[in-house]
Amino acid sequence: MRELSKHLDAIGIRWKILTTILVAILSALVVGLVAIFLQLSSVGRASALEAIHVAHAIANTGHTEVLRNQGFLQNYVDSLGKLYERDIIIVDSHMKVVADTSLQGIGSHYIHQDVKATLQDGNPRTFIGPDATDPTMVRQVVVPLHDNPSDMRSSIIGAVIFEYTLVYEMLMAQARIASIWTGMLALLVAGFGFWLAGAMTDTIVKPLRRLQAGVAAVAAGDYTVRVHAGAADELGQLGHAFNEMAGELERNRTTLQQNMEKLADANTRLQEQYDKQRRSAEQIEFLAYHDPLTGLQNRAMFSIMLNQALATAGRHERMLAIFFIDLDRFKQINDTLGHDAGDALLKELARRLRATLRASDIVARLGGDEFVVLVPELKDEGHAKRVARKILSTISQPVTLQSQELRVTASVGVSLYPRDGKDEKNLMKFADVAMYQAKEAGKAGFAFYSEASNIYSFERLALESNLRRALENGELQIHYQAKKNFLTNEISGMEALTRWNHPDLGVISPMQFIPVAEETGLIVPIGRWVLRTACAQTMRWHAEGMTHLVVAVNLSPRQFADSRLLQDVREALQAVGMEGRMLELEITESMLMHNPSEARKTLEALKDMGVRIAIDDFGTGYSSLSTLKQLPVDTLKIDRSFIRNLDVDIEDRGLTEAIISMAKTLQLHLVAEGVETNVQAEFLRNQGCDDLQGYYFSRPLPADEFAAFVTSYRQER
Repeated sequence: MRELSKHLDAIGIRWKILTTILVAILSALVVGLVAIFLQLSSVGRASALEAIHVAHAIANTGHTEVLRNQGFLQNYVDSLGKLYERDIIIVDSHMKVVADTSLQGIGSHYIHQDVKATLQDGNPRTFIGPDATDPTMVRQVVVPLHDNPSDMRSSIIGAVIFEYTLVYEMLMAQARIASIWTGMLALLVAGFGFWLAGAMTDTIVKPLRRLQAGVAAVAAGDYTVRVHAGAADELGQLGHAFNEMAGELERNRTTLQQNMEKLADANTRLQEQYDKQRRSAEQIEFLAYHDPLTGLQNRAMFSIMLNQALATAGRHERMLAIFFIDLDRFKQINDTLGHDAGDALLKELARRLRATLRASDIVARLGGDEFVVLVPELKDEGHAKRVARKILSTISQPVTLQSQELRVTASVGVSLYPRDGKDEKNLMKFADVAMYQAKEAGKAGFAFYSEASNIYSFERLALESNLRRALENGELQIHYQAKKNFLTNEISGMEALTRWNHPDLGVISPMQFIPVAEETGLIVPIGRWVLRTACAQTMRWHAEGMTHLVVAVNLSPRQFADSRLLQDVREALQAVGMEGRMLELEITESMLMHNPSEARKTLEALKDMGVRIAIDDFGTGYSSLSTLKQLPVDTLKIDRSFIRNLDVDIEDRGLTEAIISMAKTLQLHLVAEGVETNVQAEFLRNQGCDDLQGYYFSRPLPADEFAAFVTSYRQER
């Protein structure tokens, strides 16, 4: 059964329907054939039954007296024969013919097995046999004749043999005709039914095939397919349902695609954000422990590695060394060639140090031009000396920057564990102290830490620490040095100079604290304070009637390169309502030379505010006439080194004359600084210098003394 079910499942629905209808038609045909057969059989039974009834009627009509009266009986049979048009034979109990529609048979014996059996058991029978006088086989029926017709249990005295072939054949002929028509009608109905089945099957199968093709297309991903729904029957409804389903799937797919695209976009943005955050995290982690310029470890990471090395050295009783490296004259390179060149130099030296030292040695950049090297597992002090010489040698190799070959030197300070200290703080401090000792010894060398070298380091550290607090504590002051115009003999302005009056150390020279401020970067906030304070003081003097004064403020290299310079100047002027023409900013030649294009942009922005520009210490740098012509400069200040020996040095007089001549050619205002004698003043006056500044006219004075000096000078004139 399972195998049959599998085979049936494999047959198409069309053939299933056709097979079912064909079976039904064949079943109908079989039923028709059975009906024909039964009809034909019933014809035989009907004719036989009719013959039996006639025979019984004859038998019941006859009685013993009639049977014994042969003449009467023959007449009776003849009349019946004419009535029924059939052969009728009556025999006695010995099967002797006593009456017959055919007179030839009277008196003969009708010998037949069925007749004999009926005479014996009294049961009527039909049979096919020859007539008594005719050998032709005919259909006959035999019924018994009882002595008492009303009593079937009375004795049998004979039998009536009734021939019904004619009736049978007549009925059979009619039955055959009916059977033929029945068969033809059945075949016609079957053919029509088969045709109708095929047509109906197509109406079912074709929509199903269209649905099947549609389902296959949808399964393949084509949700745009639609099927012809056709009639409004169940298949049509199924087609409409399929089309609605396909439309819904198409809409869902469109929505899904849109959502997928949105999800993909969101995922892309999320991935980009994640990658960005990951890169940021990696960058933050890297920057937390590495120097962004050189890629070396920074101070924080070096501290971690140093403490780990100290712990290891302590357990195994080993030596280690710290080498504190500071480049010599790096600031000059930075100021001359620019910060880009300085950065390139630092990266190259970092690469050299990393390549020169062992993989186990640790190189870090502490900031600026300061590097530090940790050498663990040091053998002895001689080993440390060899490492120091190797460091100095690799740094001193030529470096090409901006098509110029430079040779850089460094000063190296060395501290040893455990001789000089056993913790990070002391070892780093002592290596720094030793580095300053190396610089004091002439630079381009190395020095090991010693107690003697510690004294200078403490003084410098104390100076730096006190300087950081000086601005907050109000220890810094501004002194003003007057400038006099040769032509009018009027005080034309003043230069603001910073002074430091420490509560414990007393007055500290600018030559001491200005370099420290420049190196540490403190010069920027100090310069910002000087600028604001000088502008505010100038406006107070203007309010007191000294409206002709122009204040000059020096800009340090770091301050000039600071991105906030323009904002600082603008805010200082706006804070007190001061016009830009009342402020003159002094810069050095070296500040202009390392990046002339950027310097020009800064100067032009300052000139847009109305601020005057002065070149300080002119003659000591490398600026040329062509460079000065391209820059928006108002004033040149002749350096005091040329003024100092004017009365005795012919060469200085010649250089000063050349500077004055060049300034006149460029139509620049000229100021001579450091004038201390009448001879110097007269020479400058005769050469056409515009202003003088120096102790010959006035020393730098605090604000209140300067105001008194100006008032007194004006009154004396």
